Parts: sequence; structure tokens; C-alpha cells
Amino acid sequence: MKHCLCLGSALLLSVASPAQNFMGLATSPNSGTNRAYLNPALTADSPHALYINIGAANVHINNDYLRYNAPYSLVDLLGGTVPPEYRTATGDLRFSTDYTREILDGKLKSGTVWGEVRGPAIQFRLNRGSTLGVSTRLRSSAQVQGAPQQLLSAVRASLNSGALFSIPSENNQLAANTNTYAEFRLTYAGTLLDNEEGSKLLLGATVKYLGGYSSAHLLNRGLTYEVVSDPNLPQGAVLRVNQIDADLGFTTYLNNKRLNLRTLLNPFTPGNGIGLDVGLAYIHQPEPDGPVLRLGAALNDLGSIRYRGEAYTLMQEDVRFTTTDFNGVRAIRDIVPVLRDRFNVNPANSRPTFWSGLPTSLNVSAEYQSTAGSGLAVVWIQDMQPANARAMHQPTLVSVTPRYETGFLGLALPITYLNSSLLFGTALKLGPVWLGSDNLAGLIGRGGSLVQPKGVDIYASLAIGISRE
Repeated sequence: MKHCLCLGSALLLSVASPAQNFMGLATSPNSGTNRAYLNPALTADSPHALYINIGAANVHINNDYLRYNAPYSLVDLLGGTVPPEYRTATGDLRFSTDYTREILDGKLKSGTVWGEVRGPAIQFRLNRGSTLGVSTRLRSSAQVQGAPQQLLSAVRASLNSGALFSIPSENNQLAANTNTYAEFRLTYAGTLLDNEEGSKLLLGATVKYLGGYSSAHLLNRGLTYEVVSDPNLPQGAVLRVNQIDADLGFTTYLNNKRLNLRTLLNPFTPGNGIGLDVGLAYIHQPEPDGPVLRLGAALNDLGSIRYRGEAYTLMQEDVRFTTTDFNGVRAIRDIVPVLRDRFNVNPANSRPTFWSGLPTSLNVSAEYQSTAGSGLAVVWIQDMQPANARAMHQPTLVSVTPRYETGFLGLALPITYLNSSLLFGTALKLGPVWLGSDNLAGLIGRGGSLVQPKGVDIYASLAIGISRE
């Protein structure tokens, strides 16, 4: 159980992002449908008459509580390639508290684990200055917002740290949220203004139908707890919840199911909703073949998903969690039955539906592209959801991306400020293939090295664009 809780806290508090960054790809003027995820208006300036996205994928983890210190990389951990010497005789992973280092600054903590698959998509030019695109996307996330440092330390230590015993913690507030859903998207972008001085004003919007497969949330408005020794178990501990005021909700559709094509296409999924992205862009290019300045602003992921499931209001006192309660937890979804059992909720008293908001964000960008193929992009993405919202969150970040790109080759070097850390990435384009990371340290960092990352990021894309010339 101790290994399980350590690994769970490392992954859940590592985030994901959501996140929809793909920074080396999204800032390329030649990335077609991928531009719409940053700002749908930018697609009206696409150099392609036709753009076909075959597929793209991203895994993103980041946090501000733990640094990764295991003797194998996060890529090995996520990819299942951990060497045998770090596994038990039965093949289970050994993961101890020494494999992470806490960042103890007294601040509230947040973390995100985000996975995203961008499915088949097509974008084509309608006429000069307007485009239409159809795309699909699958997103899955697990996030914690506003978690108190002391509570996370207790979980990381599997409740057994004597230093934490009998230290009361009052009025803690946090929000935890998981979601898995699909998007079916329609994007239109057109030109509002095009004058003789080479200035254009573009408007774009994406309307999306949302199909929800899984969701769970714990929104805590007030938690008072302490860790005490377990009188019934030597060397054991009890997390005693003296008082809690919270909302708990979850679905069960993916219980004992794999997320395969049959599951994705099932018309009886528990969630559905509508989402919207809307953006403006200003383009200045005085000479047809001269340098280009692009400025953009967009509000993305407006909307929510309504789920059929179980929802409860928890207002209880003296609830106890022991070191054995989480023995059966092998995945994040396994935590929900433990909470339901320990808080003794009655399914007959549940509310049958609940809402989960999308990761609404403000995306602001400025790009300069020279005639020689070099360019520079600055992107600011601001989370617009309140910290305690029943919603996903797009982590706030600022990124600067220098790039060089020709028709066949491209290189981008994003530098991103996220969760109080400066992340260095790279993205390489070879014909129709993009491969990149917004956090190279996460790919190579491990215990004993100079780099002990707070997350990892990797993405790839395969697409074909046909020039409008």
C-alpha cells in the first residue's frame, strides 16, 4: 500500500496538462488544424489549400509539490520499461518515498496529469481569407488544485511519518477532478478586414459536441484532520477527519471497461455537452513576400459536460482512514469506492446528474516570421476557472518559442514558465512528422542526475498539407 500511495501521489501531483500546449507545434504557421487549438482565427491565415491531420498525441505531467528522484526516468515509468531490478519478484513496481523530493515552501499545491489524442481532421480553404475545418480529439486528465502541503506530505508518507502525528490541520480547501471525454469539432475562420496597407483582421470560432466517458470530483470547502497512531496496528497510522464539508461526484461507465474504439463509439456514454472556442487575430504584412506580424487573442473551452452518475454532499465528522484502506488502489478510479465506503454514503440519496466545466483559458499570442524561415512566438495562456470550480484547469503558462522552418524541415525551441519552473523544450519537423517535448528535463531526469524534474511532456504529430499555391 505504501508503494501504491507514493506512486499515486507522484503521478497525480506531478501534471495531463490538459494540457493542450504542443507549444513547438501550435506556434508553427504551417501546423494547419493544430493552430485552431491555440486560436481558431489563426487558421484563416493558413498557407494550405488543404490540410489533413492523420493523428497527434501528447502526454503532459507537471506540478509544484514533488521533484522526481527515482533511479529510472519518467519516460520509463509511463512507458512500462522500468528495469527488472526495480521490480518485485511478481513484476510489480517498487516505488518508495525516496524516489520523490518535496518542495516545502508552505504554499498550496496543484498538479495535472493530462493525455490527449488528436484524431483525424481536415481543413480546407473556402476562398481567399477563410477556412473550414472538421476535427476530433480525445482528452483525459486528473488534477488537484489548492491542496495543503501538510495533507500531501501525509499521503506521500503513507500516513506513517511520526513527525506528522497529532498535528491538527484546520479549514483546508482543495479541489480534485478527473475527466475523460471526446470532442467532435467544427471550425470556421474568416477575414473581417483586409486593407491595402497589408493589415488583416481575422475572426474564428470552433463549436464542439462533447461526449463524456468518465468524471469524478471532490470539492472540499472545509476539512479539519490530523494523523494519529493506529491503536489496532503496530507502526500504523490513522488519518482522522474531524470535520468535512465537500461535494463528491463520479461516474461508473468506464469501470471494468477498456477505453477502446467500441467504448468510444458507444452512443450511451454518461456525459454530453457543448463547447466553444472563439478568437481574433491581427495580421500585418506590408509586402506580399515580406516579414509577417501576427497578434491573437482567444477564449477557449467555454462550456461544460453534464454527466449521469452519483453526486453527494458530504457534511460529516470523525471519519477515519487507516493505512490498509487503500491496499486495493491500483489506479485513480479505485480511490472513489474507498471514499464512498469510508464516508458511508447511500446511493439511494445521491443526485443523479452533475456538471463538469471545461478548462476555460485566455490564449494571447504574438508571432514574428521573417522571410528567411526564422521566427519568434510569445504565448500567454491564462487559466480562467476558479481554483475550487467543478472543472478542469488549463495550467497558466508563458512561453517563448524561437523557430526555423522550411517546407520539409523545422526546428522549434520553446522556453516555458510553468508552475514556478522554467522548462526547455524542442520540436523537430521532418516532412509530415513532428516530434517534440515542452520539457526535455522530464525525459532525461532521474535520481543521481543534475536534473530532478517536476514533470514530463512529449508529443508527436503526423499530417499532410497541400500549399494553396
